[in-house]
Amino acid sequence: MSVSTVPAVLDALVARARAALPEVQVLDGGPHRDTDPDVVAIGFTGDPGEAAVEDTRTREQLATSPDRERYEITSLASSWRGEEHDAKAVRDRVYEMLDALAAELERDQRLGGLVNRARLSSGAFAQEQTNKGAVATVRFVVSVDAFTR
Repeated sequence: MSVSTVPAVLDALVARARAALPEVQVLDGGPHRDTDPDVVAIGFTGDPGEAAVEDTRTREQLATSPDRERYEITSLASSWRGEEHDAKAVRDRVYEMLDALAAELERDQRLGGLVNRARLSSGAFAQEQTNKGAVATVRFVVSVDAFTR
């Protein structure tokens, strides 16, 4: 029996993000080097060392196993276009990436049977003009409902 589905679900989210966004750099965790103009970081809040998954396990009725597991995985999507200061272009692009990821999750909310349900549940948008151009970032949350194995 596994204590949590989190590791397998993170693997599945990375694989599905890569399938849905083949032209985007998809990272498993935070950036570790210079990134491409469009990037999705699965399991990363934007602050190194900050917890990206909040997990709660409960017992269902009188069963001793498996545990019911509910958690949220915080991730980032970001778009930048170099010296361009076109806020609309990066804003539209970051939401286009989120739309593709949400559609991929909607296609199979059970992640191939790993969970009962996984869905994009919230997001926090930030944009700024820097001396290196416009950047738009969305911190998004995938909510998961599962049973441990």
